[in-house]
Amino acid sequence: MSSLNNEDSPPGEGAGPLQVSPQPVPELDNPAARGIDALHGSASDILHQISDLADETEISFGAIVDALEERAFGMLIFLFAIPAMIPFLVGIQSFVALPIALLAGQMVVGQRRPWLPRRIRVHTISMSTFRKMTKAVIPWLLRIERLAKPRLRFLAGRGAEPLLAILMLIFAAIVAIPGPGTNGVPGVAIALMALAMIERDGVLAVIGSVLGVVYCVLFLTLGYAAIGFAMDQFMRLFHGG
Repeated sequence: MSSLNNEDSPPGEGAGPLQVSPQPVPELDNPAARGIDALHGSASDILHQISDLADETEISFGAIVDALEERAFGMLIFLFAIPAMIPFLVGIQSFVALPIALLAGQMVVGQRRPWLPRRIRVHTISMSTFRKMTKAVIPWLLRIERLAKPRLRFLAGRGAEPLLAILMLIFAAIVAIPGPGTNGVPGVAIALMALAMIERDGVLAVIGSVLGVVYCVLFLTLGYAAIGFAMDQFMRLFHGG
């Protein structure tokens, strides 16, 4: 019969009767979320299903991952992109950019199902906050979905996902930069590309990619120009010129 070592006993107590080790703390996986049908319907349908979990006060990201099944990459990236689409939303950039980059990196190496570290899986968001975000985003999402349809699949299918993921990594890096103007447009670009993956719409993939690339070029160009201008003014002031 196995027994516990003395070092497992509480401080100040010797080895006593056989003790049962505590079970691992279960993940907050919201069993109600398992009833979500993520294999059919549009992105707005899935958001409505999650919002309608009336018995839940909060939901974990792990529950969303498990519920979304094979559409998890596109929907998860889209969900994380929602806060990034709100311009000048201070303090949220780094939080949403990290999981987007993590998911995109897994797509680059060809992983079929997303993996999230436990710290992110068990992180919860209140249902009231989730409903407020979805209420704000669903109206324009419905407009896009009316136009979205499976077309040019080779630009939004499995074969194109690694390239789309690389672009998402770049856009997520811009979102992660603290300061005004670093989210908003890159967040919209990521969201459009994620929707393209969900709907297998190559046109949306192209629009999102071009929007993000143009913004990144302008951001980096104007950013370096602003830094150069500031340094020039500083040197002039320093030298009294």
